[in-house]
Order: sequence, then structure tokens, then C-alpha cells
Amino acid sequence: MASNHMRNYRHLAVFALACALSSCATVPKSTPTPKTEVFVEDGKFVRFDPEKDPYWMYPPWTASLFKAVQSVVHDPVDATDMSSPGLHATIKFTYADGVIEYPDIVQSTGNQDLDKLMLRQVASAQPPQATGPHAEEIHEFVMELDMPTPFESFQSGIYGAMDAKKIYPKYAVMSGAGGIVAVDFDYLDGKTSSITLVRSSKNKDLDKASVNAVMAAVMPPAPPAYAGQVRHMEAIFCYSLRESTETKDPCPAGRNVIEVTGTRTRR
Repeated sequence: MASNHMRNYRHLAVFALACALSSCATVPKSTPTPKTEVFVEDGKFVRFDPEKDPYWMYPPWTASLFKAVQSVVHDPVDATDMSSPGLHATIKFTYADGVIEYPDIVQSTGNQDLDKLMLRQVASAQPPQATGPHAEEIHEFVMELDMPTPFESFQSGIYGAMDAKKIYPKYAVMSGAGGIVAVDFDYLDGKTSSITLVRSSKNKDLDKASVNAVMAAVMPPAPPAYAGQVRHMEAIFCYSLRESTETKDPCPAGRNVIEVTGTRTRR
């Protein structure tokens, strides 16, 4: 069967998928049929016809599947353990009639016991129900998943809150601007303070958008194990335009990296 490779939320996977949604895209001049939806994947426009195309080709559905699976995978260490081992693995499984079957390890976490635990966790996920003309067809998926500790999940929740507020400023898109911005801040019990720009993209609109994303983020409350503790953190915003020919610094990898992609309209 064909495989659907998905990025993990460590790369703010969920978000490669999020920016595949039509809200992130500039729709081409050619108008699709009313029932056809348009998405952007790997810099290319892709049309989805719900009356003909299979469910595994529908980005919102595959995003929901990834979210359902990733949400149940976790490292069962004590919440007071502040280490960040960054465990992840690649797994494959079969989706059939709303159930995940035959999960298997493609690339290990490096620990056989944790591999076995991850497979049990994946099998327990409650995936979305497939719809459309191919809903009864079985399909195999391949996903790269994180296995976060409670502390890593806590960190991801904070960066995810900022990811939800990210924007690519219109004038930066129009001018073809991109780059990397770093913003430092302190977190305490669901609130941020001491927000400081520590690395500029050399574009005032991108710098301002990054600081605003941190300020506007609705932060998650601190779990009991981290309550009353100030956390000094840094968010890295990586702005890039699809099909850009400009040479830019590569976007770093990390839980604190927030990728912001846009499409420059060509007339």
C-alpha cells in the first residue's frame, strides 16, 4: 500500500499540516469546482475532490489522525524529571474502519521497552472516522512521532500557544522578506513577562510579528509539578516563502522552533 509520511510536532509537524490548509494558501486564478478544496503541499497547489478522492489525501483528515495518535504517546517518567531526552520513533500502522491495527516500529526510540510501550499507546488512539467514497478502504500510514516526557509536553504546550498566534505579515510577504527571529521570555503560572527580542531578522515587520505572537499567546497553566517556578525560555520564529530563490539561513530543529511559511502572490 502507499504510505503517508507525516512530520512530528517536534518540527511543529502538526503545523506543516496546518499550513497545508487553504487558509495558508493563495488560491490560483483558475477557480476549482464548488466542491473541490485547494491546499498547498510542498509549495504546490493540490486540489481535493471529496466525491472522488480518498480520505488519506485530505490534509485536514490526516492532520486529525496525526493529532489523535501523537496525543496518546508519552514517556511515563515522573513529572518532576526535568530532562529532555527528545525521544522519537517512526511507526507504521493500518487504518481500517475507524480502528488502528498492526502498529509496528520502522525506526526505534533506541529502547526496546519504550518501543513496545509506544506501540501499545498508538493502538489505543481514537482516530477520526473516514468519510467519502473510499471510507471503507484500508490504508497504511507511516508517522514520525515524539515520545515526550511530562516536562517536554509542558514545553510544547507553551510553544504551541505561540504557534497558534503566528502570522506572516502582509508587507513582509509582498517584499519577499524572510529570516529567523529569536524572542526570550519568562514563563510563570500561565503568564509571560520580560519579553525581549534577542535576534533580529533585519525586517521590522517580522520582528514585530514574533514579539506580538509571544505577547498574544494564551499560555497553558503550569502543571502542579512546575507551579510557582519561573522558566526562562526562548522562541525561534523561522519565516520562509515558498518557491523563494533567495538564500536564507536554514531553519533550526527544536521544540522551540516555530515555522511560519507563506506564499508570495505573483502577478
